Order: sequence, then structure tokens, then C-alpha cells
Amino acid sequence: MNPKIETLRSLEEFDHILRDIENEHYQVAGFKIVKPSSEFIKIAEKGRAKLTKKIDPRILAQYERIMKRYGGRVVVQVIHEFCGGCYVKLPSELAARCRTELVTCPNCGRFLYYVK
Repeated sequence: MNPKIETLRSLEEFDHILRDIENEHYQVAGFKIVKPSSEFIKIAEKGRAKLTKKIDPRILAQYERIMKRYGGRVVVQVIHEFCGGCYVKLPSELAARCRTELVTCPNCGRFLYYVK
């Protein structure tokens, strides 16, 4: 997998963790957790900051824009030449390029990756 995609996926995981920690409805959904310590939050924020330094500022701005727009999945898998975010059929050439390059969906703008 493309190293840029791996970094973006890791960043997305940190964002989900931090979002879930702050969400008061998380426990209502059946997750019984102890209130996270400030140390854990600092570690997660530090890990996120470390990842953001590895990402090109333009790509990071695009990532943040997509995260704000969709509130979640920013990096999605290509499944049988369909975008895993908006389920639009992708051109074959684009689906093939996402195996080696950093590619976005022409419809929703999410970052695409392919798994064998």
C-alpha cells in the first residue's frame, strides 16, 4: 500500500479516537468506558501531531476539508472499481492508479486505496 495512504489512514484513526473520547453519546451506544485520562488524550494528540508533520500541507488541508464535510471516513477502499465512500463507479484507469498513487474520488473527493 502507498505510504501516503497508510499515513492518512493512521491520521484518520487518531481522529476517530479523539472524536469518540469527546462524544458523550459514545457510552449511550453501549460502550462502558472509564473517563479517559488527560495523559491518554495528550498521547493521542501528540501522535496525531506527529503524523500531520509527515503529510504535505496541501494534502492535509484536503484531508481536513473532507473530514469536516463527511465527519468520518476520509480514506476509503476501492471495491470492484467502486468508491467505498460514495459508491460511484470509478473509471478503470483511476481504479488502477489508486494501487500505486495517491488518488481521490472524482465524485466525493475521498482518498482511495486498493487492497488485493
